[in-house]
Amino acid sequence: MTKGALISSLGLYLHVECTGNKVKRISLSYELPDEPSPLAERIAAHLEKGAPCPSVELDLSGCTDFQKRVYSTVQGIERGERMTYGEVALLTGRPGAARAVGRAMATNPFLIIVPCHRVVARGGLGGFALGLDVKERMLALESLEGSG
Repeated sequence: MTKGALISSLGLYLHVECTGNKVKRISLSYELPDEPSPLAERIAAHLEKGAPCPSVELDLSGCTDFQKRVYSTVQGIERGERMTYGEVALLTGRPGAARAVGRAMATNPFLIIVPCHRVVARGGLGGFALGLDVKERMLALESLEGSG
């Protein structure tokens, strides 16, 4: 059974999976969730309207130490800001590991809470699992004046 909420401005559903009190996975999908999720609604409101980002405990048990450092660094990127893969690599103590950061972003199980859409290539947007058009729209939502 999936739980989630609609992100109307993207035309996508935010799905949230939890194990106990920990968030195991947050993803975007075109599929309607089985039931609503108050947490998914709060995360969607953060992205769409600039509401405070919910404070949640992430289940990092399936992540490598490098991924944990990258995800922690990326959580520090403020709404409306961007950072390059290389800058994230430098801040995690692994200068030159921009490609590894890109891989960590591609496998990020905590979308929006770990805002991988805010990590871009030096010369452009980089990649995004649901396509660059979705990444562009997510970034645009966050940079709109008066979105909060």
